[in-house]
Amino acid sequence: MIKDRGTKKWVAMMLPEHVAAVKEELLNEKKGKKPELDQEKLNDIDLLIHEGMEYHLFLQFSLFKQGFAETLIGRTVFIDYKKKEIRIEDENNTIHYIPFHLLIDVERR
Repeated sequence: MIKDRGTKKWVAMMLPEHVAAVKEELLNEKKGKKPELDQEKLNDIDLLIHEGMEYHLFLQFSLFKQGFAETLIGRTVFIDYKKKEIRIEDENNTIHYIPFHLLIDVERR
């Protein structure tokens, strides 16, 4: 009779720190690079933000946060040039403070 350990000898031992490191590495592989915006695109974004603020239009803001693109739908409430951020009120009347450097695109909704 063969006394083998069966699948036990093929099971890998992973410490919680190893599991966390593997998950973090997989997440880092999925992250992208922030797109570079030329001056024409920046002018278009600026124009749309001001136009949306003037006419109370809902816009779709594309943001680049921690390696991933996110979207936020709302209207511009205030542009703070000192803090370099815009305040966006979403459909639930929640105010979001978005720094300028996170914006990658703005579209009409």
